[in-house]
Amino acid sequence: MGKQTDMTQGNPARLLLAFAVPLMLGTILQQSFIIVDRIIVGHLIGANAFSAIGATSSVSMIFTSISLGIAMGSGIVVSQYFGAKDEKNTALAIRNGTIISVISTLIISALAMLLTKPILTLLNTPDALMKEAAAYMLISMGGLIFVILYYIPFSTLRALGDAKTPIIFLTICSVCNIVFDLVFVRILHTGVGGTAVASLLAQGIAGVLCSIYAVRQYSCFRDALKTSKFDKKMAKQILKLCIPMGFQYSLIYLSGSIMQWVINRFGTGVIGAFAATNQIENLIQQPFTALGTAIATYTGQNAGAGHTERIRQGLHSALKICAVYAIALVAVFWGFGNLIMGIFVSDDLIIKNAVTGIHITSVFMIFLGSTQITRYFLNGAGDTVYSMANGMIEIGCKLIFVFLMTNIPFIGQWGIWWTIGFTWLCTAVFALCRYKSGKWQKICTK
Repeated sequence: MGKQTDMTQGNPARLLLAFAVPLMLGTILQQSFIIVDRIIVGHLIGANAFSAIGATSSVSMIFTSISLGIAMGSGIVVSQYFGAKDEKNTALAIRNGTIISVISTLIISALAMLLTKPILTLLNTPDALMKEAAAYMLISMGGLIFVILYYIPFSTLRALGDAKTPIIFLTICSVCNIVFDLVFVRILHTGVGGTAVASLLAQGIAGVLCSIYAVRQYSCFRDALKTSKFDKKMAKQILKLCIPMGFQYSLIYLSGSIMQWVINRFGTGVIGAFAATNQIENLIQQPFTALGTAIATYTGQNAGAGHTERIRQGLHSALKICAVYAIALVAVFWGFGNLIMGIFVSDDLIIKNAVTGIHITSVFMIFLGSTQITRYFLNGAGDTVYSMANGMIEIGCKLIFVFLMTNIPFIGQWGIWWTIGFTWLCTAVFALCRYKSGKWQKICTK
């Protein structure tokens, strides 16, 4: 099993790769199984079912991302105390972060269920998709607590520098998800609702197993269980960091929901195509996310240890790795676009639209990677102002570009994918400007 890693010493590039590669393999594996999940829906239930799930993705993530952002923020506080070699406060941060995450998730889940039907109606979800979309989202939001109980131990282990152990439980989750999918869809014939239940059950099982492992292997987890105290000072510190992060991600997906409203106007052929390209983008950006998670942990630990120059070196190494990977992606999508998109559905119109869409967004992948890595870096440094500002810029860009470009006659529906690309470009420029301003350094040295 994996062990915690001290990132305050050693070669930055090697540490980041050693941390990111196993994490990347794990998350790619997880995303691959999610894609298999969508393939099961697209081929065993139908193109409309595939499009219905796609129509709920950005809406569901508005609520889910708040909970994940809070858990991620808690993990950064854990990494800072771990980097400072403060075992008592490391345990206290784990306990308080878990309590805050669970309570906030229960509230968010109830709110999401109440708003499911009104939001889908507001977004002009086509009548042909509404029933299945509403069923899928209601179940997913009702079981949001399973998602967060799955994410908390994973996030905390990564904060301690343990990138390898979560892969084992990600694999367990992914395999369970596919098995449950086939049982619910092929044997029980439960439709899209069954796929939502399958995902929640798989995450619940993986979360319980990962939590048991963490308690047995790490003293800070055991100490977190033994300590009955809810520390107001620690809670305030966690909330100060995680609330802006939660809202940053929710704003990003709010803009995605507004985009979905525009996408829905173009019909199921475009809805399905966007869902397909979105799934592929979620898969291929996992190395960016893995590097980002590595740099967040690296930054948090080195900030706790007071190694400011070392933090800067780590970011530069991560950005170089990002550039090489982004260039390779362009060649893959332009060379094998039809083959890749044909995996999801057999509908010719959806495939054709998806291939053109991925050709457009692939040339902007380097900006997506730069944004992801710099975002995680600044979050790891505790730059909460950036978190909120970045979310506002992303939502602003998506709104401006999507309404502008889809209304240009010779662009039309392709403006959806151009919007994604230009938004990545703008947020990358902002993130790098924020880094160059040096404000993160002042926060680290406080």
